[in-house]
Amino acid sequence: MKNWYPKMLTGGSLVGLIASFWQAVERVHMLKTDSFSLSCNLNPVIDCGSVLDHRLSALFGFPNAFIGMVVFAMLFAAGVFLLSGSKPTLIFRRFVMALSTVLILFSFWFFGVSLYVIGKVCLFCIFIWAASVPLFWYGALYYLQESNRKKRWQQAIYQFGIKNHLNVLAAVYTVMFMLFLINFKDYYFG
Repeated sequence: MKNWYPKMLTGGSLVGLIASFWQAVERVHMLKTDSFSLSCNLNPVIDCGSVLDHRLSALFGFPNAFIGMVVFAMLFAAGVFLLSGSKPTLIFRRFVMALSTVLILFSFWFFGVSLYVIGKVCLFCIFIWAASVPLFWYGALYYLQESNRKKRWQQAIYQFGIKNHLNVLAAVYTVMFMLFLINFKDYYFG
């Protein structure tokens, strides 16, 4: 994991950064022009306009995409730092883990908001959510791998994670996809 985590961190955060940036651009165009048709309005369920127009898509008074841009940019910089061969300090690893944790918690929160409050999903959010899961999961495994003094429970999580890392990702994505299908079953299944 030590060798490929920097590549995954850089690539995954780049996907999230591009999706957040594009979402922010769409939001700005939407605010500037009332009749602007968003490129990500695909159908009645995947409707960025409805999501971006909702008050919870600007939780702190500015678009949530700005938060994504900042967090993904910092994670991207961390990935580039690790790719350069630099030796991360404990503070650096904790900072990256904290960013990844904030990212996954915010992503899961907005996933729930999109499905159960807004009732629509933004295409860019799908990419952000998809990037957030492995960034957190592999970030946690990397953090535990690099910890010199693992507690017993940390060692157990690390061993389980290494043996089942793809199964955990598949399970999280499956649950998210099933929640999506169940919530929008009337549209997709008549």
